[in-house]
Amino acid sequence: MNVLPKGTLLQVKILDSIDSSVNRDGSEFHGSIAFPVVSRDVVVVHSQAEVRGLFALLRNRSHPQGFRYELLITGLTDRGKSYALTASLSPSFFDGANPPAISKPGTRDNSTLPN
Repeated sequence: MNVLPKGTLLQVKILDSIDSSVNRDGSEFHGSIAFPVVSRDVVVVHSQAEVRGLFALLRNRSHPQGFRYELLITGLTDRGKSYALTASLSPSFFDGANPPAISKPGTRDNSTLPN
């Protein structure tokens, strides 16, 4: 997906329930793109594109418990074409900043994921 520059926001609707007391590190989850992604007035990712991701346990020295959970987008399928990518719920995965708040288990909301 070379048409998506670093920092592109993907608004994803998570379709699976995610609960850290039930889901293990590396568990897959599925979602869909909530709103189309537009670049130069052209839709490059359509709404309803399928999203695949992983529930990841990451070591984090700055976190009080020494670890944190992160939702990582690993790919998407849009109109029959599949793309591998890496996106995180927050830039903290890439730059070491504090992680975002995670919604309560079982809730479904639209999350904004920078690519």
